[in-house]
Amino acid sequence: MKYFFRILLVLVLAVGVVFGMYYYTNGNPFENENKVQLTTVSQQPATEKNSNRVLIASLPDDDYYLYKGSTGVILTHGKNEYEFKNWSRLIDAEPPQMVLTDIDRDGEKEILIRAVSSENETTHEREYDVYMLDYQKGKNGGKYNVFCADRTTWGEILNDQIREEVGQLKSCKKTIQVSMNAKSKTIAYDSATGIAKNGYNGYARSMQDGGNYLTFDSWTKGKGVYTINKKKELCISVEVNIKYKESPVVQTAGNIKFKLEFRNGGFRVKNKTMNFTADDAYRIADPRTVAAGSWSYTENNANKSTDAQDRIIDWVKYTLDYSEDTIVQTVPLGNEVTDAKHLKKIKVTESYIELTAKDGFNFDDGARRRGDFSVIINKGSDVQYDIAYTAKLMEINGEEVLTITFDKAYPQSEIHTIEINYGAK
Repeated sequence: MKYFFRILLVLVLAVGVVFGMYYYTNGNPFENENKVQLTTVSQQPATEKNSNRVLIASLPDDDYYLYKGSTGVILTHGKNEYEFKNWSRLIDAEPPQMVLTDIDRDGEKEILIRAVSSENETTHEREYDVYMLDYQKGKNGGKYNVFCADRTTWGEILNDQIREEVGQLKSCKKTIQVSMNAKSKTIAYDSATGIAKNGYNGYARSMQDGGNYLTFDSWTKGKGVYTINKKKELCISVEVNIKYKESPVVQTAGNIKFKLEFRNGGFRVKNKTMNFTADDAYRIADPRTVAAGSWSYTENNANKSTDAQDRIIDWVKYTLDYSEDTIVQTVPLGNEVTDAKHLKKIKVTESYIELTAKDGFNFDDGARRRGDFSVIINKGSDVQYDIAYTAKLMEINGEEVLTITFDKAYPQSEIHTIEINYGAK
């Protein structure tokens, strides 16, 4: 009989261990991953004071400390404690960002807490929610009203408050235009170019197939990401995804960006903060700033020799010795590694660049057809752009000339350096 009781005791302990492990790994301390909208009122906890808690964020200079407890999130300030239910179960996946700022402009600072809301199991990419805690004075330390900006909030804000229109310029298929205005207002366009004449506008470069720019078909909003900047402002960045008629590939061209404020019980777009920023791979110059007049610069090759077995120009990589103060100059190109040494002259204007081959030399037309050319201005700066649009070959006075047109007429003041590429971008 004593052996029976020993066996029974072992079985009871085993069941207890299994149950305990199940509760630990499968228990839901806060919420379901998809439940992030929160507009509840905080309450002071009665049972949390003596239980286990982990510090996850703090503002020690202001005496605010945020803990993860067994049943919720606890905020302490001085002798007061406040417990919040139904916050993200991934609240401690990384330390939340917590700031004090007057987001509703009422003269009193609110608490903003940015925390992980979800994580992709495959890519481990994370999404974030932002909780705003608005203190209300009262008995027993007062209370906090809680408002959450979650994965649906930014979409509702754009749908309800902002008019967004995306398309391709009539005057240049290379340019995608993202235009925004208040929902109550319209966006006006130039009938000839398609350039927006009002609102908030940004630009990105269209995708290419060989030497041809694709035709815009439609667009959708992608992922939205909340951040809190160094000025303690709540910001959102929303992907702009573009589909083209000739390709199944979706282009993430850039991001609509704006700041949020809190007014009349909800988050709103902060005035004059809307903009579109192109992805670095698709940056393009603003088509609204164009040259007021004509200008040109010519660089002649001082080396007249044409002694070469290969008479095909299929690779040019050359940076012009360019200066706004010079109209014409002659420089030696004979020591150039690429086929730039076989050029007779290079002419740059506000709208195009001309490469003239030496006598007896011809350009490889395959590179032109493939779109394998570029004219890069201001390389290495924040205003670096590839301004090439189309290219054509023609014979002028018995010489072969490659003309690369630009995506707009450039003021000379916008161009500081010029790099020419042909046969390789």
